[in-house]
Amino acid sequence: MNNNYTTGGDIDSWCTKCGLELGHTIIVMADDLPKRVKCNTCSGEHNYRTGPSEKSRARSKSPSQKPKTQEIDFNEHISRLTGGDLSNAKKYSINGNFEKNEVIDHYKFGMGIVLSIIQINKIEILFNDGPKLLIQNIGALAGSSGNAL
Repeated sequence: MNNNYTTGGDIDSWCTKCGLELGHTIIVMADDLPKRVKCNTCSGEHNYRTGPSEKSRARSKSPSQKPKTQEIDFNEHISRLTGGDLSNAKKYSINGNFEKNEVIDHYKFGMGIVLSIIQINKIEILFNDGPKLLIQNIGALAGSSGNAL
């Protein structure tokens, strides 16, 4: 298998910040192999990894991975924001426009709360299993610049 890696090239790598295998840009090479990469999703820089470390795999198998208090706080926060009525939760869509403290119904992650608007097209949502960075306003961005993404 012949891989021609170059600095500035694209590669899939395990992102330590996102906790997923995502597209990265190679920023440092050593001995013709990628050494350090930058995540194209969160812009985090880290050493090149093909998968989660043994330490994080062990942590993810642990039954106490998510502290009970986080789950209680999340459920309590959702309940306060909605008054217990989740029928008004807004369905998540990459074309949607969301506001801080808005309750979101995501097709994969379930109910969540918008913690912050990071950029016009990037939001942080707290789900029961922890915070996630998601995109929004994709249609608005394409229309505002005159170029399609």
